[in-house]
Amino acid sequence: MANQFFDGSVMVPQTYIDNLDKAIELLWMRRDEFKGVLSQFFTKVSTESLSYKTSSVSSVADMPIQNEDTDALPYTVPAPGFDKTFTLVNYAMGIRVTSTMVKADRFSKIVAQTGGLMKASMRKLEHLRADLIIGAFATTTTPDAAYLISNSHLHENPEAGTYDNLTTGALSYATLQGLRLLGMNMENEKGEPDDVILKTLLVPTALEQTATELVLGGNGFVSENAIHQPITLVKGVNVVVSPHLTDSDAWFGFGDLTGENKGLLEMYLEEPNMGDNSPADRRIVIDKSVKFIAKMGAIAAKNIYGSTGA
Repeated sequence: MANQFFDGSVMVPQTYIDNLDKAIELLWMRRDEFKGVLSQFFTKVSTESLSYKTSSVSSVADMPIQNEDTDALPYTVPAPGFDKTFTLVNYAMGIRVTSTMVKADRFSKIVAQTGGLMKASMRKLEHLRADLIIGAFATTTTPDAAYLISNSHLHENPEAGTYDNLTTGALSYATLQGLRLLGMNMENEKGEPDDVILKTLLVPTALEQTATELVLGGNGFVSENAIHQPITLVKGVNVVVSPHLTDSDAWFGFGDLTGENKGLLEMYLEEPNMGDNSPADRRIVIDKSVKFIAKMGAIAAKNIYGSTGA
């Protein structure tokens, strides 16, 4: 039988009758825990407005060419970057309690029951991060107008053509090595080798066992291989499991780039914070809310790789 209750705008005795029930000898608080893992893939920045525009610069130059002292000196310039503008979004949620509810609460639990808003904010932020990563193949775009994970990303210098951070296939030893090679074969904006070393494998809970076995294996051998092939090159890869990744087949790899070069931004005009709403009605003795202004966005793609699992 479903636990039906009145989900109103204020905590009142009519809803929380167990807090008043003298026949109940134990009223305990259910667990309210949050463990986020996705923030490590984002670089957090502060903004000063609701609109946040990004671009990039570099020092990547053409290589010197044969040139004698009497020849005209050749010159080079770094390529400019791609621009992208993000619009930050307001998020808020409140909670209210009547004076009657506080006074009648024989277990003194009501005040503690109102304390979950900050954790709810942390959950929301994790969902926003996950939504951006989940959408990497078909929704989330980078400043070059390609999907975050794509086989046709544009280099800043058009002479270098495109680069690829998309692999295919279900997670296996062969496909993981293929993803690693995408990073090892990465090029800079002049088309020169600029390797990215695979550091982290991000998977949904459904792929936790597969990912762990591929990286750790049994006694140093590939678990899916009957001829005891030794595990090589991916031994140092860290496995991160996120229950917020709703696609049970897709999997992702993150490289060793740092700062903005991680490619994912977590932008804040206002970070999550609690405050009192100062109610005009004196019968409302608790009236507080949590609020933040944020946006998750992708600004580069060379540090993240992935497969839809197909």
